Amino acid sequence: MRLTAILRASRIPVSQFTWLASLKVAQLQRIARATGIQSSGTKNVLTARIEAALCQRLVIPAQEKNRNDWSVLSIDMGIQNLAFAHLRVPRASLIQTAAPAPLRPVLTAWHRLKVSEIGTLDLEGTGAKIDVAGIVSEPEAESLPSTKTVKAKAKPAAGLKEAFSPDLYAATAYTLITSLLSAYKPTHILIERQRFRSGSGSAVQEWTIRVGVLEGMLHAVLHTLRHERGSELAEIEVQGIEPKRVVQYWEDLDSDTAPRSDDSTKKGRASAREVKKAKIDLVGRWLNSTLDLNISENGASSSSGEMEPGAILDRKICLAADMSALHDLAGAYLRKWRGEGTRKKSLSVADSGNAIGKLDDLADCLLQGVTWVEWQVMRERLAREGFEAIERT
Repeated sequence: MRLTAILRASRIPVSQFTWLASLKVAQLQRIARATGIQSSGTKNVLTARIEAALCQRLVIPAQEKNRNDWSVLSIDMGIQNLAFAHLRVPRASLIQTAAPAPLRPVLTAWHRLKVSEIGTLDLEGTGAKIDVAGIVSEPEAESLPSTKTVKAKAKPAAGLKEAFSPDLYAATAYTLITSLLSAYKPTHILIERQRFRSGSGSAVQEWTIRVGVLEGMLHAVLHTLRHERGSELAEIEVQGIEPKRVVQYWEDLDSDTAPRSDDSTKKGRASAREVKKAKIDLVGRWLNSTLDLNISENGASSSSGEMEPGAILDRKICLAADMSALHDLAGAYLRKWRGEGTRKKSLSVADSGNAIGKLDDLADCLLQGVTWVEWQVMRERLAREGFEAIERT
């Protein structure tokens, strides 16, 4: 078997993962789904694919000795409903084993917007600087504008809804990427992969072409900036994430999160509507657990008493402290998810359950980011513990 470039660079003998050869195809597929790897192919193909991913996880920690916590930017693609979430991931959480109170990713930003409005988006609204780890520091009067906001420099690209113009899309893609890089200093950028057909339909919808073009432009802008700016952006990792693998991961991990109904059981697969609802529900459970238990950023909980069944699974994230807009948005998401109405007439946009609009885009970007982090944790555990890591999970 030929060694891939990753295996050669790692200088780790292939024999270190000889335990893979003793596994059945079904077990290899289970590993692939648990680590975000393509699960199709023969046993030899799957084994080689998994070996490459595990060897990479053994090499990366040595390269990251001087790095701060991961700064992960997760983007759910769209034109009228683009959404992104920013997570600060403690490095210790990537190598820890099972623990009573494991460190969790900290959600520091969560937005949904029309891409034409990026020029007026207040990314933080705090006037604070954000370093590579996503840690907020106090604003400096000399270096920050008096408005105390971090706004995109370019004007919004008008007409994106009506016109399919590459030059408008290119300008918007550049403004979006440079604004996000400046605000969050990401170490990893995750971009949702697009499909040209949905629901196994034969027709290619116009909106999928538009979103696909924008997706390609985001990758092109990032590729160009990394080469132009050299060491400043050279270490940023950009990955496309297939939504199907995200759903498969949670279906395998917890049967309660798998979308099921009488119709889906008969057909053997869930509908797009059922999958969407399952993802919205899963993020709703995370936020409900996070806010109700008052989980702090270090993973400690101020609650007392026994935990409800599934509470450990639900405690996947923390909300960054002292970011009122983020907490307002999380609260609005929860109220709409629970179906709670409000009679207050004077509510801010962020605080209104009706104003929050669709939940699926916000859910998708957050779910994508958290899932990717869990893939990396599982790869780390598999590389060091073998198949027992899957069995214990």
